[in-house]
Amino acid sequence: MRPNFLIKTLIASIFAAFLLSSCKKGNTTAPDRSGGGGNGSNPSAKTINDSIFFITKDIYLWTDALPDSATFKPDSYQSTNAMFEALKQYKRNSNGGQLDRYSFLDDGTTSRVLQGQAGDMGFEVGYQTYTTLYVIYVYPGSPADKAGIQRGWQLTAVNGTTSFNYDDATNTLLNNAFGSQSATFGFRKPDNTTMQVTLNATNYKLNPILYTKLFDFNGNKVGYFVFNNFVALNDVQAQFDSTFNAWEKAGVQQVIVDLRYNGGGMIETAEYLANKLVPAAKTNTQMYSQYFNNNVSNKTFSSYFQNMRAVPNYPTYNWTDIFYNEATTYKTTNFQKSGGLALNKLSFLVTRSTVSASELLYNVLKPSMSPRLVGDSTYGKPVGFINITFGQYDMYAVSFQTKNAAGEGDYFAGLPPQIKALDDYSMNWGDFNDPLLRAALTDMGVPATALGRMAMARTNTLARAGVNHLSSNRFKGMIQRIKR
Repeated sequence: MRPNFLIKTLIASIFAAFLLSSCKKGNTTAPDRSGGGGNGSNPSAKTINDSIFFITKDIYLWTDALPDSATFKPDSYQSTNAMFEALKQYKRNSNGGQLDRYSFLDDGTTSRVLQGQAGDMGFEVGYQTYTTLYVIYVYPGSPADKAGIQRGWQLTAVNGTTSFNYDDATNTLLNNAFGSQSATFGFRKPDNTTMQVTLNATNYKLNPILYTKLFDFNGNKVGYFVFNNFVALNDVQAQFDSTFNAWEKAGVQQVIVDLRYNGGGMIETAEYLANKLVPAAKTNTQMYSQYFNNNVSNKTFSSYFQNMRAVPNYPTYNWTDIFYNEATTYKTTNFQKSGGLALNKLSFLVTRSTVSASELLYNVLKPSMSPRLVGDSTYGKPVGFINITFGQYDMYAVSFQTKNAAGEGDYFAGLPPQIKALDDYSMNWGDFNDPLLRAALTDMGVPATALGRMAMARTNTLARAGVNHLSSNRFKGMIQRIKR
């Protein structure tokens, strides 16, 4: 059986993620798009190129790898995106390949969805084989959810096309359909019945908690939830609190966190989850530390950046102050246990689509409670951004790296699982035939007899051949909310 893999360019529900934070922790303010760097001008493309280059030199984690302006000639590039992509080529890994797979420029889309704002059809599909597509998740409250569509349904038709191949033509067809305001889809359900539905893209509140369940195996209670992206904490905190409070009252001591498609997002939300899961005895011990370049740590910035105001609503704050404070005052974050959940076992379900803030959550808990990774190796992104706006562009240049209390944080090649299992898109959430969930429960000591007979899984190994599971326009990262 050939392997399943996420379509490389399709994203039915855009994963994106961050509104430029103000200097006040817990508050967000829309970035100024009136001109370059938020200073009210309306610069030419060359002026933006020059500004982005010099500030990248100031804040880029790997600034020592970048050439000077006279060598690089930022104004010589025909587009700002081309210039920024060229900048990313300089930092190489130990094998000589490009290390920076992460930095990007954005038009503001990323800032909207991590505030919980979506405006699409609300589901994503992936290739189970080279010719079959399945729904891999549906956002609650989205048009797809309201139509009854579920994970595990096979996609059989898109606007009348019924034959699919893993190629550019099919990807274009799918991108066009999911990127439109309306499209017609055909599905085959697990019971072999079929359905055709026309979906219209609409605005809805994005809920990244796709599924929660409390399993009870003869008194052994296991909490399980599927979390799809780290939106701003105030958008999910109430749901987290409700779920964890219920599990605490039920006596849950084992939890499985499903992060298999989680592309990351806000660090504050990862911190909140870590504090819910960590043992109470670890309160006030180190959770993680951030590492910036020497420019940031020593506050030696270019004159342009020194005079650049951070956010219009907070005119007394410069970006240099913000970066310097993050690198010094807020360099280290400690655990502050929240709630009374006391776990003796914790597992994370992961794939190559598990990125950054998702990896951070596991890594910070690793020294204190030895959680288990179940699935495939993760994407590998121990670095993050503090977003800066230049006119129409939001710049996400890698500016810091995180390491846990044991000094671990160089997992650029991904975090390997302790228990290997491959995804099967044909299984709905909570199905004991899901290879990842079943492997985690078995690893926790749940007997096979309690899980029922194992159906034949439609898994594959193509991901191990280097196929990128992440959609090209899906957010991959972790964002630090600015503190003061």
